[in-house]
Amino acid sequence: MAKSPTPIPAPPVKIHRGAPGSAPARQRRRRKKVNPFVLFLRGLARRLYFGIKTAFKFLLFVPVLVFMVAFSYNVDRSGLFQGALAPRRIVDLMLQGYDVTNFEQMDEREVVQLFAQDVPETPEAIGIGSSRVLQFNRENTGVESFFNMGVTGADVRDNMTSYYKMVTYGKAPKVLLWSLDPWVFYGSEAAFDARADADLYNEFLTKVLNVPTDYEEPNQVELWKALADPAYFQGNVDYYIKNRGQATVTDDEGNTIEFNPVEGDPYNQTTTIKRSDGSVLYDVAFRSQTEDQIRTLAAEACMSFNSVHMEGFDEMSQTQIQAFDSFIKYAQSQGTTVILVLSPWHPYLYGYLLTEPEMHKGFFQVENWLRQYCADNNIPLYGSYDPACIDGLQETDFFDGLHCGGTGIARFFPGIPQALADLQNGTLANPLDVHPRTSLEDPNAQPAEGETPDGETPTQEG
Repeated sequence: MAKSPTPIPAPPVKIHRGAPGSAPARQRRRRKKVNPFVLFLRGLARRLYFGIKTAFKFLLFVPVLVFMVAFSYNVDRSGLFQGALAPRRIVDLMLQGYDVTNFEQMDEREVVQLFAQDVPETPEAIGIGSSRVLQFNRENTGVESFFNMGVTGADVRDNMTSYYKMVTYGKAPKVLLWSLDPWVFYGSEAAFDARADADLYNEFLTKVLNVPTDYEEPNQVELWKALADPAYFQGNVDYYIKNRGQATVTDDEGNTIEFNPVEGDPYNQTTTIKRSDGSVLYDVAFRSQTEDQIRTLAAEACMSFNSVHMEGFDEMSQTQIQAFDSFIKYAQSQGTTVILVLSPWHPYLYGYLLTEPEMHKGFFQVENWLRQYCADNNIPLYGSYDPACIDGLQETDFFDGLHCGGTGIARFFPGIPQALADLQNGTLANPLDVHPRTSLEDPNAQPAEGETPDGETPTQEG
């Protein structure tokens, strides 16, 4: 069978669009123009809808977030905002009127700052100074609303920042009782205590006294982020549940905080305690020493006297004098009356210093300068570093070479109400009427109790 030939394709037919007989083309619909204002309203409505929806969800979460933040801030197991747990425990007890055990173990400086933060009502009067002020209390000051903010080894930074913290929290007292130590006027590093809050002091100098320092405002952002941290919240919940209603509480690591209320008569305690007014009550044995025992401790203090913030103290620092004057004026500007106190040194110790005045030139400058300053500025001044200047003062009025007891305080301090009355009535004693001894050649150099005329003390057996 013969194969058919390949078909020849027909030629293309040209189509003429729009030609007669062809199908009519579809006409495109023209979109109706929408009013731009309507478009705007539609977009706004959509945004409002989603905004309201998001806000509603957020509002449902806000109470939870607020509770977490408030709870973490108040419990604050790590002490980020409220201070360390142990000092907070102490302050809580003291504000409830309890005396506290284990005084020697506490961080006194943090206790003082937390007191300023937490005390609900401003005390009428506060005391500042080193351990030499810690025997001032509600009884011998004559003020029920009194709190002693002194700390062991306090330097000028501790003194000034204690008052500054009270002012910072809006709790400036009516009266500031300052037991001034001579090293307040010493500008050397030797005058400073490593435990003092140097940053807080620089803040005070820079922001209040306008004294240039290297102070910088701390960055609080990272710190405050912890408040919204669920992990920190959970930790605070666990801590709160564990310690709620417990007489003895624990720290962040679960260790018992051994600061508890004193039970029984505080005067019969075998350990030193912190009274609810901030003063210190030494243990029975230390308070009951004989005259010979006290003198022995005073003799031991002679060799270490300069190590108490006064190593190389040859001259009063002009910088410290200016800082002192600025601080006094600052306190007065806050409506606070300043009362200065010079706590005496034991007669044996002071007599020893008189034998070598060239070794203690700065020390012997301080009191006479202060007396002139108080006379010029009408500031109440009580006491004297020189025990011979205080009528009736006995060796048994001391605990050791550096610390005068309550019986000694009563011999030179009439109490705050009397001091204020004398200030108001213009009947303050003239500070310049008292002449402390500065050497054995001083015409005022009369031996104090426990001294021989040459400034030495009788030799003791044993």
